[in-house]
Amino acid sequence: MINHFPDPDLPEHVDIRSLENARVVPDDVIDSYGLNGAVISALDTGSYNVHFRIESDGNLFDLRKSNRPSQIGNLEYESELLNHLRAQGFSLAPEVVASKSGAYNLWVGDTGWTLFKWMGTESGSQRERANRSRAQTAAQTLADIHRISKDFSPEAERGQWPIFTLPTVNPAIWLKRAESLADELKDEGTDLRRMSIQSAGELGQIDFDNLPEYMCHADYRMRNLQFERDEITGVFDFDTSIRTTRLFDLAGAVTRFFSTWWRHPGRRRGRIDVPEDVPRVAPAIYGRNRRVASADLLASLTRSRCLL
Repeated sequence: MINHFPDPDLPEHVDIRSLENARVVPDDVIDSYGLNGAVISALDTGSYNVHFRIESDGNLFDLRKSNRPSQIGNLEYESELLNHLRAQGFSLAPEVVASKSGAYNLWVGDTGWTLFKWMGTESGSQRERANRSRAQTAAQTLADIHRISKDFSPEAERGQWPIFTLPTVNPAIWLKRAESLADELKDEGTDLRRMSIQSAGELGQIDFDNLPEYMCHADYRMRNLQFERDEITGVFDFDTSIRTTRLFDLAGAVTRFFSTWWRHPGRRRGRIDVPEDVPRVAPAIYGRNRRVASADLLASLTRSRCLL
């Protein structure tokens, strides 16, 4: 199921998941990774990208076909970060597998491919709602990512796709994107439109230039975390990671991780809030013995959700 709204900044972008050959792995990719004779199965992960389960010589892999309007530097940027995290002992990040040529990413036509070691179950396979224990684990894991990569900066350069140039730090662009989503939701977008106008005003009051930068995941949510009971066993989808203020991750995690959504006939989705104490757990655990930001600023970000 295709579950992403059109990007107003990229009206010509074609979602590859809708194409006829979206779930076909080219021979060039199979040959480059030495996967001849492998058992290849397309996965339904709910991801924006396309994933394949690969079984080859008794080993399991996750092959990702990128759906980003991207360029070579974007995927190299991600690979550098993943290799750094694992080199520093962070074993929850995917492990990138090099091709026979030693490259960590392949390009066939204008599409990027990346092979990872299998991490148990595909990301997004568990849809249980957040609880206090998971909130604590997720907050500590996010803090670990920031701490380990605080002084790390990939040599590769991100492209000019809007998500890599942080459109949400600009109030006008943020409002344009939010109102585009509200238009897609039609009658159900009324609250989003009202919230977006308020958020744009609050966003304009933040001095991003004077905030320290860290490597951020940029899409830290339940869908991209793998759990065994309440312990995280994997963190997925670093392909939109970027070096910026960690408030980008913190505010996104508060709004994405600590809310759950429900569906019913006749409506796209409705909102159910998690228990009241859960949204306060992440800032509290993350900020323990660490200076994050002023409480007022973090509260403002949480209320306005301006960094969604």
